Amino acid sequence: YNHVVKFRNVSMRGPWTNGGIEANFGIIGHTPNVATPVDYTIVNKPDGSVSCVIGVLDLLTRTTWRLDINLEKDKAYFTTNAFWYNPTSISQPYYHWMNAGIKSAGNLQFVNPGTKYISHEGEPSSWPVAENGTDLSFYNNNNFGGYKSYHVIGRYSGFYGGYWHDDDFGMGHYASYDGKAGKKVWLWGLSGQGEMWEKLLSDKDGQEVEVQSGRLFNQPQGTSSLTPFKNKGFLPHTTDKWTEYWFPAVKTKGIVTANNYGTLNVKRENGWLKIYFQSLQPINADIRITEGSSTLYLKKLNVKPLQLYVDSIKDNNIGKDFVVAIAKDKLVYNADPNADIIARPQLPPADIDWNSAYGLYVQGKEEMDKRRYPLAETKLREALKKEKYLSPALVDLAAILIRKREYQEALELTKRALSVNTYDDGANYYYGIVNGLLGNTTDAKEGLDVAAMGMEYRSAAYTTLSEIHLKEGNYQMSEQYALKSIDFNRYAMSAYQVLAVNYRLQQNVGNAKKIVDSMLKLDPLNHFAQYERYLLSGDKGNTAEFTGMI
Repeated sequence: YNHVVKFRNVSMRGPWTNGGIEANFGIIGHTPNVATPVDYTIVNKPDGSVSCVIGVLDLLTRTTWRLDINLEKDKAYFTTNAFWYNPTSISQPYYHWMNAGIKSAGNLQFVNPGTKYISHEGEPSSWPVAENGTDLSFYNNNNFGGYKSYHVIGRYSGFYGGYWHDDDFGMGHYASYDGKAGKKVWLWGLSGQGEMWEKLLSDKDGQEVEVQSGRLFNQPQGTSSLTPFKNKGFLPHTTDKWTEYWFPAVKTKGIVTANNYGTLNVKRENGWLKIYFQSLQPINADIRITEGSSTLYLKKLNVKPLQLYVDSIKDNNIGKDFVVAIAKDKLVYNADPNADIIARPQLPPADIDWNSAYGLYVQGKEEMDKRRYPLAETKLREALKKEKYLSPALVDLAAILIRKREYQEALELTKRALSVNTYDDGANYYYGIVNGLLGNTTDAKEGLDVAAMGMEYRSAAYTTLSEIHLKEGNYQMSEQYALKSIDFNRYAMSAYQVLAVNYRLQQNVGNAKKIVDSMLKLDPLNHFAQYERYLLSGDKGNTAEFTGMI
């Protein structure tokens, strides 16, 4: 690890220092929060584990993220549990990557299951063996060119890791594929271009590399918008959450797969098939090796966390498609080279017309999700010149104009979309939002009610309706809509906020406290909930609990 902290202007978002695990939320680039104080609290949990919860309001996107760093008493891993929500009424950019800094020395091998890697620009290349035969998975083989960004894809796997063969030690990361589909290796150049950063960022710890996990397949830049690997938006009043496992691997001679149960390595050597398994939690179950319908190996495992199990069987013509299973299906490795290969398209269609109305709309949507709103507006207007009733372009342009406070034109755009399809979810939602901003309360309610017919904007529409009724003093209707929002999205933080205020204004202290407790259970750093708790306490002089969290 890095024994020193040196802040340098790296990437696009300000001061940065290497080492540890860096949580990036919001827009592309290294978060400035590695160089600033962040909110945090310690939570002792009923299961005996302990969490340090950190969090930030990302000022560029107005989204709020929390990271619950949890250590269990009987496990050899720790978890990072992300909780990220968009409390605004409009779509925001959606970007998240966790960057772990690790040392480069020690004959480091990157264990990233895949068949291809894609660049920031979305171009696919061969992985782990390059087209010229170079095994890119070994750090020392990357002594050509400049910086390297390998976003590895092509296999259905939740695992990646690294192993220092000279040290007989490794690290692993696991998350379910729906939580973290993106897996990236990033290298400073092995030439002087990269070596200069050793002293700029460290003193005696040598060069670092980054192994990263992301919500999307790559960190899209430039022409990636013209490939399948695009950007993504964060829908209004929605919440996202996922869990990641981080763990060591000790004396396993390498890694073929791993998850939160353990780390497995299987290697052929001198006529033997050697098995190395290191548990990350107590396991009392079978380890089985099969080939087709034949069982080649079956033994009982009874291991503690970090206990190493080593065995071998004679390699009597064992094929390439054997399967190793721990505890039936808790950890499974399929040696078939074609196992878990996915067929997802990696190239854009050759005949797509990016200057068509739809092509221009897609480009506009991409710029919108990058937070480049002036260029997004230009592209969307160009699309609408070619097809004035292209509904998704109308809706997204309306959202951009709402940001600019150009409400009247935004309203006209949503009405144009509704003239094509009165049930268009996005058009109804933004029709409701902009009418509310213009003071047209009846139309605002009506548009949001119709938007709630669809799933995409249902929770957001109900939350906004709850806010409108609260402002009108209609506590009963406000409560009903807030509860509807939570019913369809139990992480609807904005709906909880409205409900807490609603109950406090009605002097229903019991229900208000229950809602505040629910909010703090989901988000222990929630300043709004802390302030509501302070107001409900009746002791206006007791500000320490609230101010102490900031």
